[in-house]
Amino acid sequence: MTVILSVANGMNVPWWMALPFAALLGLIATGPLFFKEFWHHYYKHIAVAIGLVVLLYYLFVLGDTSHPVHSGFEYFSFISLLAALFVVTGGIYVKIDVKPTVVNNVLLLLFGAVIANLIGTTGASVLLIRPFLRINQQRYKPYLVVFFIFIVSNVGGSLTPIGDPPLFLGFLRGVPFSWTFQHMLPAWSFAIAALLAVFAFFDYRNKSEHGLHHTYTGELKIEGGRNIGWLLLLIGTVFLDPAKISWLPSLGGHSFVREVLQLSIAFAAFKTSDKEALYYNRFSFEPILEVAFLFFGIFLSMMPALQLLQEFVSTPGNIADLTPTMLYWG
Repeated sequence: MTVILSVANGMNVPWWMALPFAALLGLIATGPLFFKEFWHHYYKHIAVAIGLVVLLYYLFVLGDTSHPVHSGFEYFSFISLLAALFVVTGGIYVKIDVKPTVVNNVLLLLFGAVIANLIGTTGASVLLIRPFLRINQQRYKPYLVVFFIFIVSNVGGSLTPIGDPPLFLGFLRGVPFSWTFQHMLPAWSFAIAALLAVFAFFDYRNKSEHGLHHTYTGELKIEGGRNIGWLLLLIGTVFLDPAKISWLPSLGGHSFVREVLQLSIAFAAFKTSDKEALYYNRFSFEPILEVAFLFFGIFLSMMPALQLLQEFVSTPGNIADLTPTMLYWG
């Protein structure tokens, strides 16, 4: 907030217009914990309302349409890829019949962290969370889900723009595709290794395997394999950037062909998906709808915060204050 206040004077966007963004993030973090029922019923209304408040301020107070249009196209690109990955991977069912040992669990989490960079953290999570829980169903403890989220759903996808939604936004804004891999591989390796080591410690102490009578075959079975083809096609669409491919049509320089193709692939994949794979994955659209509503509010409400930060870093002398320590704690 100190950063925002320091640049607010003389700007079209007052510092307090960043408050809806902060409020929405705070509600997303605390709602499911402290007022679960209320949040579950009204998160859509809250997120949309917060986003619309900021949108109306831009349109009717600032008379600014360029920022909302830009944010709208970014949101469309973001949710198209995320939804397509969710739908396509939801039709792939993975069955792994191995003993829930520390080594097997570590290897599965490491595999998830790696493929998260190829099919996104959303795709990897949808693909592997149920096999991971099935393997450990007789020794389930909350730490299993916690570390899966850390390793596969978050840190794992840090090496490519496909892996993590914020990195994909950077790619849309011109960050080279390979930049994250070139600069973040050492940090990614250290973080994953550290998380796996802590996980292994907890997993080693988990002795609740009593009562488990099963002969393990070591079988790896994949149903819904046709969706792998859709998945590869989907990944290929990421590179259809009108800023780099001149013959691609665009709207005011903004992509839409890539996004239409991604949504079309998602539709085709869902219609042709193996019904048993969808059933065993307990597939439903509720999780991606939640993401769509929440990020509708996020993309609109973060416009003032982004403008304020952009002004801050463009002011001579201020860039020196953006140290890794300040950004980390911030």
